Amino acid sequence: MDFDKKTIFAFVLIGLILILANSSFYRKWIDPHGYERSQQRKQMIAERAANPPADDARQVLAELEKAPDTEKAAPPEPVAGDDSPLFEAVEKAEEKTITIDTDLYKATFTSRGAAILQWELKKYLMADGKAVQLFQQDSYGTLSLGFTTRGGDSLGTADLVFATEANSTRLQGADSDTLTFTLPIGEGRSIRKHFILKNGSYDIEMKVDLENMEDIIADKRFFIAAPNGLASTERLLKDDMMYAKAATSAAGDIEKGYRSNGKPYTESGNIDWVAVRTKYFAFFIIPQTENINYARIIGEEISINPAVKERWKKFSLLIALPFLGERIASSEFKLYLGPLEYDILKKYDENLHDFMDFGWGFIKYFSLPILKTLKWMHNFIPNYGVVLLIFSILIKLIVYPLTHKSYESMQKMQALQPRLKELQEKYKNDPQKLNQATMAMYKEERVNPMGGCLPMLIQMPLLFGLFIVFRTTIELRGEGFGLWITDLSAPDTIYTFPGNFSLPLYGNTVNILPLVMGATMFIQQKMTVTDPKQKMMVYFMPIFLTLLFNSFPSGLNLYYALFNILSILQQKYLSPKKPQQVVETQVVKRRKK
Repeated sequence: MDFDKKTIFAFVLIGLILILANSSFYRKWIDPHGYERSQQRKQMIAERAANPPADDARQVLAELEKAPDTEKAAPPEPVAGDDSPLFEAVEKAEEKTITIDTDLYKATFTSRGAAILQWELKKYLMADGKAVQLFQQDSYGTLSLGFTTRGGDSLGTADLVFATEANSTRLQGADSDTLTFTLPIGEGRSIRKHFILKNGSYDIEMKVDLENMEDIIADKRFFIAAPNGLASTERLLKDDMMYAKAATSAAGDIEKGYRSNGKPYTESGNIDWVAVRTKYFAFFIIPQTENINYARIIGEEISINPAVKERWKKFSLLIALPFLGERIASSEFKLYLGPLEYDILKKYDENLHDFMDFGWGFIKYFSLPILKTLKWMHNFIPNYGVVLLIFSILIKLIVYPLTHKSYESMQKMQALQPRLKELQEKYKNDPQKLNQATMAMYKEERVNPMGGCLPMLIQMPLLFGLFIVFRTTIELRGEGFGLWITDLSAPDTIYTFPGNFSLPLYGNTVNILPLVMGATMFIQQKMTVTDPKQKMMVYFMPIFLTLLFNSFPSGLNLYYALFNILSILQQKYLSPKKPQQVVETQVVKRRKK
């Protein structure tokens, strides 16, 4: 394809901007704090590569991930190699569950392992209308503690019942509550865990006290496990698991590409936090007193329904913190269990919001403003479906000059088609002269062959940003529009094929809005494409995108359908009123001059 000087200059300029945006000079100038964190991260990775850590947490992880035997009543056996019993000779207490009900969530704790048993988010509903449950049923051991003893054994507390006087309660207003669990160990030793909960916030505080444990704990560190991952909360498991992942953050940079292949991933150094997420929800463990010095993540895919081929991705987390042998060693943590909502996560200093997906590279500079604009509009318009309709009109008005210019350019190119065919016939055996004559004609008639494409290329970052917002942000989850459209973050399904029947690319559901989007795209293409050589695209693209978009959120299809309708109206009523023969006449007159 041939380009004029202005087009070549535009592409060169874009290339130089991209090179500058990715240079260390630019990053240091624009975001000096982020650049410094990145350099610290690189130094830490280099040090870890030179001194790889020994993976001595395997046995502790196995102990912490054991499924508890709720029928067992006898006290645990003493640790081998210890002259006196490690645990006091008392019967194991009966397991006790405590529920803390707040405005945002209902948390269930168990004295077995002094752990979180369930976390229910009251503002978010599942497909069956029940509140979202972040953990699978009977998910014991979340935030249980373990360590390696000086006798060489691994001890996990996930199956040990702690003593507690805490009771279930309801928090209102500015209320807060502290749950204390104590595990007595022989000769004045004990493990205490405190959970501090307050109403109106998705984060809680956890404090771990190890008393007189210096002659018991080896390796100068102890472990905390979150072995259960997060449960799937969405109707489409595949869609939810597409975004399921675990992460660690160190020196302000996030590593979040851990695969669910069953192989452990380990990292050591000054780790700021570890986390696991699904499409819309996340669980963060953030140390407050000492940074994590070791983290291990294991991801695996588990079949939870034989009738469904998609698998649940389970990420097990294990972290280690230093134990310096104090008489009472205290470690404090902040825990976040809630939605991946930008405005909420942005309030935390630990860069939690960076765990969200707003697109690669510079696309996030489009998707984030789009999200903020939609949320701002929602302050005045309670229905997000109406917000999307108005937003699509605003976007159409913004890009109107570009699309108008594109239509003008296409009309000029259509008017020159007869002359272009003459040149092709005249120089059919000399491609070089054909190219020279074609470019001379474009220059003479002041036509840019890229004029119809460049406006669309400029709009691409905006379209990608819209796609990411509609596809991944929680604001549209559970928000209906009307009639059959009950959830703008999910397909507007009216029929599901029976059994395991599914069409390639299309899927196993029939949705209305993708069909509307495809039909409007066909009409628009029909009005735009006049070159017989491109007629196939008139049919291929609408059909292909209809199949592809069938599994996409209804909010995305609603936006594109209306945008297509507005484009059709623009082409019919607002495009340049110059029939092809008039344009051809103007071209001829300009040639005579």
